Amino acid sequence: MRPTITVLTLALLLHSLGARAADASSIQFEIGPVRDVPSSTRTVSVEQAGRQQLRVFDAQDGREHNVRGISLRALLTLANAPKTVDAIVMTYADGMEIPVRLADKETVDALFIALEHGDVLDRFATRYPLHGRGMEVPCPKVVYTRKVVGSYTIWRYPTELATIKLVTWKSYEDNLAQPTRSMRDRSGWRLYLRHCQPCHGIGGRGAKRGADFLSNMDAYRRVPPHAATDWDEQPSLHEKIKGNVDGTMPLLSHVSNKEITSLWRWLHAVHRGANK
Repeated sequence: MRPTITVLTLALLLHSLGARAADASSIQFEIGPVRDVPSSTRTVSVEQAGRQQLRVFDAQDGREHNVRGISLRALLTLANAPKTVDAIVMTYADGMEIPVRLADKETVDALFIALEHGDVLDRFATRYPLHGRGMEVPCPKVVYTRKVVGSYTIWRYPTELATIKLVTWKSYEDNLAQPTRSMRDRSGWRLYLRHCQPCHGIGGRGAKRGADFLSNMDAYRRVPPHAATDWDEQPSLHEKIKGNVDGTMPLLSHVSNKEITSLWRWLHAVHRGANK
């Protein structure tokens, strides 16, 4: 009988551990930079009673998913953000950073934090499978629930959520721009914020998923922006942005040729300023 009891005990223990894993619901917040508020961290717990069970569309794989979780807006209420917070920055384990201004009501209302993922039998777990991607993302998983017009959205690319930063946008942008403050040329800054900032940092600040624009982008500025290169040569900025080379960079079909040229010229200015 003892082996049977041992197996049964082990099964019950594994079931208990699985149930506890499915209850994981803490989300880490970082506060700062926020005007007139010291930087700090806090953990927000979402109890079972505070969750919604919904069927939501996920722009990341274009499918509907059975989830339990909480809307971003409700989560921010639980986090009790300082009044001067006007933006959040979703940070991810792979170095990605996605800012969302709270005045952007459409985006804020479209974001849902999945704490559990369920199958058709309502069996829930803390791994979130992405159809057609051959991967599962640990919960909590950020879900962009609005259907996207066009081929690109930044919400197709995030992986494992690390923290949510509560920031004052101007303070956050000023901190991000600090390595370029001595430069006169600001022509590419808005383009960088709009198209590049979620993956690329600058001078060690900001995202770390892609190459740093200050220290690791020198090769791109030496190749004309719209050059057609051979497979064994450094690709042009146009080839990288338009997805004409192998790699993990998203296809940015919405970026115009004029914007690519402006970014390329700005990279020259960035590197000249850094090497003076």
